Amino acid sequence: MIQKLTKLILISFLIIYFTACNDSLQNNKNEKNKQIEYKSNLPMPELEEKHINQYFKLSTVINAKSDPIPATQIGYAYANKLQDYEKALQWFEYSNSMKPTADNSAYACSALQQLKQYEKALTWCNNAISLGSTQVFIVLASIYNEQENYQETEKWLLKAFDSKNKDAPISLGYLYANNLKDYVKAEQYYKEAIKIRDLEAFHNLSRLYHHNLHDDIKASAYAIALIGNKYSYQSVMNLLKKDWQIPNETIKKGYELQLNSPEFPIKYKGDLGL
Repeated sequence: MIQKLTKLILISFLIIYFTACNDSLQNNKNEKNKQIEYKSNLPMPELEEKHINQYFKLSTVINAKSDPIPATQIGYAYANKLQDYEKALQWFEYSNSMKPTADNSAYACSALQQLKQYEKALTWCNNAISLGSTQVFIVLASIYNEQENYQETEKWLLKAFDSKNKDAPISLGYLYANNLKDYVKAEQYYKEAIKIRDLEAFHNLSRLYHHNLHDDIKASAYAIALIGNKYSYQSVMNLLKKDWQIPNETIKKGYELQLNSPEFPIKYKGDLGL
């Protein structure tokens, strides 16, 4: 439903830890005792000169010789900006050899996930957890989801949800709706996603109500709420009237529901022209 609301957007569990906020690296750097110098038992990975100052500063490279934080930042750049996960992994391992941290362990786990080296990835994820990471829960869920181990996926997504990970609610909703076929729980977690204004949750709830829970008033309500917020009036009306063939009277009831219910943090207040 990028150009049309009828298109199903699959909520991928390939939520790359690299694309998350990099604040923890910067905060750690600011708090670090400048007098401490670390030594690695691994050789410093080679760098292409063209990447210096384009993806990371020369000062970061110099500091990476004796500091795990800038070394991790270089690995982050390779993963997040260049999608070179082999090179990123080398830097995370190099950083970790100076000092194991929650960041370099979690990032190594994600790099290995991208490389489909799941057993090694799980080891690094567990290391990250032992060092205090909670963001890595979502990575573990992604790994198990790729292996179609949905019970473990559920376990780690629930842990991510409990740790307030913003991607967990909609991922849980999608897991329950599409893999575990538990539509009541899918509804529950999509509504949790709506509380944090995840617009894709409105779309997914609309589909859930129409296809699985057979409540076209609510299906209409959640679709209509997206008009002007994410999708056009015409795309929503085409979905409800043409594709799903919902009667005008039902659509009107959905309009009133989204307009008057406190469950809708976003609303469409315009004229439906019905």
